[in-house]
Amino acid sequence: MKNYGYVKTKLYMLLCCIYFLLSSCSGPAPASKIKDISDIKAEIDAYQSLTDENDNSVSVILYDKKGKEFGNDSVQVSVNGKKAEYKVIQSLYYSKNYNYRIDDVPQKNGSYNIHIQLSNGKKFLLSNLPSLKTSSSKNIIYNKEGFLNQDYSIQWSELHDVNVLYVTKSVKIETKEKDSNIQTFMEQNSDTVKIGPSGNYTIKKERFSKPGEMLSILGFQFTAEKTGTLNPNLLKGSSSKIRGYHEERVNFK
Repeated sequence: MKNYGYVKTKLYMLLCCIYFLLSSCSGPAPASKIKDISDIKAEIDAYQSLTDENDNSVSVILYDKKGKEFGNDSVQVSVNGKKAEYKVIQSLYYSKNYNYRIDDVPQKNGSYNIHIQLSNGKKFLLSNLPSLKTSSSKNIIYNKEGFLNQDYSIQWSELHDVNVLYVTKSVKIETKEKDSNIQTFMEQNSDTVKIGPSGNYTIKKERFSKPGEMLSILGFQFTAEKTGTLNPNLLKGSSSKIRGYHEERVNFK
């Protein structure tokens, strides 16, 4: 009887595990059941070059009410009238990602209008994304070589929509083996600074290095970030954003 009870308990646990796996791996709602914009959460990410407005890409990921990604050839997404390509990407553990993507879209009236057509034929505006004003990286003034014993300054002007500066560091890690020819480098995030179209930024020499590591490269990403206007009927958690950047690197010795 004792063995019977043990087996019964193990069988119950196994059935629970199978149920959990089937529940967690269940697919999204069929496209035919997505009948209105209020059934959808949308994540819209766009990139636009700051030197060429036609060098861009827009990616749209859709979720059902249960938070599962979904997509179908019968559901169409378009940007400024151009149809996005629908792709199914097989991921690890038998999961799938559904993505609508389009590149090189001409802007219209300074924006990107993203629409969706559901399988029942209904059409909705998902988002209106503002385009980014182009600017020249020549307006970023800096020395391409820095020195560890001196503060470092960089300045810029007329970068228009640029509003964030991301600073990264590549540092050389000191090893205990004195005769080793292997050099180890590590990328580190340093600063995120809210900036305007014109300004300057200085990093004190005391911040370049710390025990066990030495600064090798500073990276400066002058980034323009904007959010778009979403259809108010989309599910909570929907987002729409666009970004572009100028990137510069400085070697240190």
